[in-house]
Amino acid sequence: MRSITFDVTRSGGFHPTVHGLHATESAPARKSILHFNVLDDGTMVMLAHIHGDPGRTCQLIEQNPGVIEYSVSDEGDGTGLMYLHSRLPDQMRGIIRPLDEHEVFFESLEYVSEDEIRMTMIGETNEILQRALAEIPDEIDITVERIGAYSAGTNDLSGLLTDRQREILEIAMELGYYENPRRTTHSEIAKRVGIDASTVSEHMRKIEARAFDFLA
Repeated sequence: MRSITFDVTRSGGFHPTVHGLHATESAPARKSILHFNVLDDGTMVMLAHIHGDPGRTCQLIEQNPGVIEYSVSDEGDGTGLMYLHSRLPDQMRGIIRPLDEHEVFFESLEYVSEDEIRMTMIGETNEILQRALAEIPDEIDITVERIGAYSAGTNDLSGLLTDRQREILEIAMELGYYENPRRTTHSEIAKRVGIDASTVSEHMRKIEARAFDFLA
């Protein structure tokens, strides 16, 4: 397997909400996306780590008519998590299209600035990756940063977690642990996993610590 990391620049940004999060000095900043997926109906869902006032984040999200559902958690230290379900903007569709036409997938996606994102794409060969890149519209500028052998877990937060931690994180997200207000507790997560609530609490602490180290 091969991987390619590249920066994509587009004047005007890639998503109205993302552009708003970066547009002013006082706005919260989207540092990176933890999970990103395009659903069968063409909409997108993402979980992102944010800095800044969560109230301001909510205001900016609500200004975007393409948003279907969202939640923002406040960790109390100037950071939080944002879940967003929205219609896929045309600006993003040109980037995602290679997934539909080639055997490649995106491992990571990070916002460098309001007009620039850094992506890592995985494929079987360099030729497959290059053909996928060629499908991105010419008006979107691409700068290749790295191409080489794929090493699992070096760019993805999930590669830093144990199987049990990934299981707990997935259940926590499913039950709404990171929504505001929270829809579940450590005890409810523990029932699903089949372990003690105190063990879940310890796992969650380690998951969040590794997430923050990964994003630092």
